[in-house]
Amino acid sequence: MLFPENTEQVQEIIRNAREAGRGLVPLSSEPSHFHGASVNPNAETVCFSRMNRVMKIDRRSRYARVEAGVTFGALIPLLAEQGLRLNLPFLARAGKSAAASALEREAVLIPKYQYDYPDPLLTVETVFGTGDMFRTGSAAGPGSYEASKADKILPWGPGSIDYLRFLSGAQGTIGFVTWATLKAEVLPSASRLFFIAAENAETLTDLANTLLRKRIPDECIIMNREDFAAAFGDNEAEEQTLRGVSPWIMLCRVCGYDRYPEERVDIYDGYVRDACSEVGLNAETSCSLLPGLEERIERMLTDCDRREKSWKLRLGAEQELLLLAAPSKASELIALIESELPDAGIIVQPQVQGRAFRIECNLRFEDKPGETEKYEAVLFELAKKLADKGAYFDRPYGRLTELVYNEPLSVDAMKRLKTIFDPDGILNPGKLCF
Repeated sequence: MLFPENTEQVQEIIRNAREAGRGLVPLSSEPSHFHGASVNPNAETVCFSRMNRVMKIDRRSRYARVEAGVTFGALIPLLAEQGLRLNLPFLARAGKSAAASALEREAVLIPKYQYDYPDPLLTVETVFGTGDMFRTGSAAGPGSYEASKADKILPWGPGSIDYLRFLSGAQGTIGFVTWATLKAEVLPSASRLFFIAAENAETLTDLANTLLRKRIPDECIIMNREDFAAAFGDNEAEEQTLRGVSPWIMLCRVCGYDRYPEERVDIYDGYVRDACSEVGLNAETSCSLLPGLEERIERMLTDCDRREKSWKLRLGAEQELLLLAAPSKASELIALIESELPDAGIIVQPQVQGRAFRIECNLRFEDKPGETEKYEAVLFELAKKLADKGAYFDRPYGRLTELVYNEPLSVDAMKRLKTIFDPDGILNPGKLCF
């Protein structure tokens, strides 16, 4: 395992690997690793844990620039000191690299502040498989990082090409990112969390669309009772208690900021309650299943998961299926998952101001020999059925790449791009379609 401490060392590692014909795979997050993107038996691991500087936090322009090894657990308190917060994934692990999470396009909790699927990623510095360093967007240009006077936050370019998209979701096959600029948001001065229960997911996805058209909620997430219990229960007894909620529940938080925060929250409260009453639902501000549950959930929605063991691994192992759905298709795809896997956990998150839903299907099981392979096969068969119904898999891991990269012309075009940025194929070889 190699431990670079700066960009020049990353360049040297890649150039040496080219000469030796040796594969490399990047690693920037602490265990556990769920998707296998940072595991490659045909490559040597480049661990970015020593590149862990928070380079800059700018409250006025609302961004943070961080090296690849900076984790959520380290970054969130530093942002809070400046009155800022990240648009976080749901229960992001404390040891998860903030840059890697954005590069993987993990679903974020605040859709109204997400303007494109790579958000909150703005600009990056990367080293391609040629050993050349390159910066995207307004960070591009000659000279050192310190000498550049650009703000380094405009994601598009340089020129008419959006280089950031070559790297987003590429699992380290195009270049190794050394630092990233992440969009941040102002920390709320007041907030109110709503619990909205329903018998089916369709009612809640429709409600989410209604609220997001008016840009009402900040955090907004829909879960079935299985994942609600697993995520917010700290042990088996609490999980069993939390399974007493309705089959589906939406967690919706409205916030006020520096100017008239309480008044703003009260106005949004009215919008939420009116929208719920129109579809026969109630917006509750309390959940009496466990003492202090409301405070626990709000704290967990606004922070990373600092528990010693991930909630997904409480039984020992897990497999998950991640997909993107148009709002018109979401309820149909969720119904298909429920019919095929009635005991699965399901999380639904509106994204990009409600223009799509990210759906996550979780299977948790005991870590016994052969179990992982069995459930991986089950989810792969389900993925084929979902694809036929309109699901889009923009984050393919493992066997799912067989389903996604199956169109010859597209695969040929991507392979030709790969030869430009990584001519010797040393970056995470075999991980996608090359």
